[in-house]
Amino acid sequence: MRRTARQTGPERRRTILAAAAEVFAARGYTAASMREIAAAAGITKPVLYDHFRAKDDLYLRLIEAARDELIASSAAAMQLDAAAADRVRTAIERFFEHVERRPAMARLLFTVPDGDRHVVEAVLRVQAEATTRLATLLGGEPDLLPRAPDRERRLDLRMEFVKKGLHGLALWWLDHPDTPRTVVAEAASAVAWGGLRSLFEGSWRALDGAGVDRNENAP
Repeated sequence: MRRTARQTGPERRRTILAAAAEVFAARGYTAASMREIAAAAGITKPVLYDHFRAKDDLYLRLIEAARDELIASSAAAMQLDAAAADRVRTAIERFFEHVERRPAMARLLFTVPDGDRHVVEAVLRVQAEATTRLATLLGGEPDLLPRAPDRERRLDLRMEFVKKGLHGLALWWLDHPDTPRTVVAEAASAVAWGGLRSLFEGSWRALDGAGVDRNENAP
């Protein structure tokens, strides 16, 4: 009988995370058990605890991994040699491609679980870190207005709006899979670029409550 190749530590960890995503997405954080996750991963509970000390630790590592994958995808898209609008569109298309490939992980990252206050706070922290990292990514754009007033705050506000909108639309799409991915991505791109384009086109007027047209490039 042919023996199955033994997994390395990183391979085993990836197997556990994939299994945990499916169990958590199906059962919810509170109802899911480490026994179920171990069984889904094809391992014993002691082996599972060799990799993750507790259920909350596993859940947190899972959503951190999901966040990091999505941010890496966005960073790669924004480094392409293309116009800003095209790079933003590509980043959003890749976002929805990832959601389609990893629906369980996406659902977990975009949804704050009920129950354990420690876990809820951890998930909110992971999501807040995502906004900060995306705003930092956008802030590094060479053609972005460099001297706008309250630049960091404005970047954070816009990225939080875009991020939450993408998350909400992704969750809707997961419940309406008959809608083509290209249609969803195109709708999201149109709205997102509408909110980001002034960062690249020389005007912050949209965020000025009084409607005053400031000259941000003046010395």
